Amino acid sequence: MLSKIKTKIKALVGDFAKNDFEMFTYENDSYFFLTESNINSITRVEKNGNELGSGEYSFDSDTNKISISVSLTDGDDITVYYNYNKYSDSELLEYIRAALVWISIFSYCSTDYELEDDEIEPTPDNKTTDLISLIASILVKPDYSEYSLPNITVRFPRTMTKEERIQKLISRFNRSIGINDVIEWNIE
Repeated sequence: MLSKIKTKIKALVGDFAKNDFEMFTYENDSYFFLTESNINSITRVEKNGNELGSGEYSFDSDTNKISISVSLTDGDDITVYYNYNKYSDSELLEYIRAALVWISIFSYCSTDYELEDDEIEPTPDNKTTDLISLIASILVKPDYSEYSLPNITVRFPRTMTKEERIQKLISRFNRSIGINDVIEWNIE
């Protein structure tokens, strides 16, 4: 459930996976620190242009350290290819937690949703996961004026505060918008 919501949030805020690489020159230590902080996976590691096997290196996502286990000589070039997102899963989890608080504050429904043990309890329906995703997206990118999911598009005037956006969105969801809709507030 949470992975679906995180995927929706990433789509709404334009946080699509990106590919990059970093180059290092071996001098004394067989480990290298990658600068990008939210690496999803290491896609390839090369030593002097030759690809290493997956057992010839390891990556620690907590420290962003890649360790090379094959012998290295001073001057060897190491190139690490990876993909990453701007927002980490733990950051998105906190935005989801905040969205649940907003839903509770503005009484979207009689159900009180809580984030417990990396799951939302009770399990929300698809409409509610869309609402959670939209609210979290407003919190992540409050300057965006339009958010789109496959079944709904929401447009706000740029002058509307994030609090007003969230309140109006929840109010509209309280009136049940149906499966497909465009919600647009007058841009005055």
